[in-house]
Amino acid sequence: MSEPSDKRAPYHHGDLRNALIAAGREMLESDGLRGFSLRALSRKAQVSHAAPVHHFKTLGAFLAECRSDAFRELSEALEAAKAGASHSPTDVLCQMAVAYLRFGIAYPVMLRLMFDKDTAPPKSNDPTSQSRRAYLLLDAAVRATLPDLSQRDPRFDIRINAVWSLIHGFVILHNEDQICTQSEPPMTTEHMLVEALSAMLKRQ
Repeated sequence: MSEPSDKRAPYHHGDLRNALIAAGREMLESDGLRGFSLRALSRKAQVSHAAPVHHFKTLGAFLAECRSDAFRELSEALEAAKAGASHSPTDVLCQMAVAYLRFGIAYPVMLRLMFDKDTAPPKSNDPTSQSRRAYLLLDAAVRATLPDLSQRDPRFDIRINAVWSLIHGFVILHNEDQICTQSEPPMTTEHMLVEALSAMLKRQ
């Protein structure tokens, strides 16, 4: 499976809305949220200061669109991983975990913004939202590893939260350069994640 690409298409002002989102995500990954503004975004995209406001009204609305775009990209990566995996539920989930890890490594700032409780909108059960789409892909993959459980069995809640914690935790540890490894040769983060997830699924 190919890694997410940091290269984005050149800005095309015939589709200014998406061009602004692409420019904004580049800025956020490069410089972070501090000092970010719609005016700075307009300079980056080489458009008038009024252009971002016309499309997004407020900085909060713009960041919400960036989050939606990032969740869309994550969902597409998860779907591609699922399509490229074997029929084994464990392999499907492991390949999706690697896709999540690669996305989080490629876009660390965006990943933080996607789950920041202070700035992200409330969780939505709307199946058409991009964040819900990503969750439902994970939900289905985890349920496939527990085919005999009823829909509301509490053991599913335990597993999906354990799986998500493991995957997301590996991303954060990798991005903060806190992965512990003493093996020779050193194991990659991807290898450790797959081994840890496989072991978890076997035990439960």
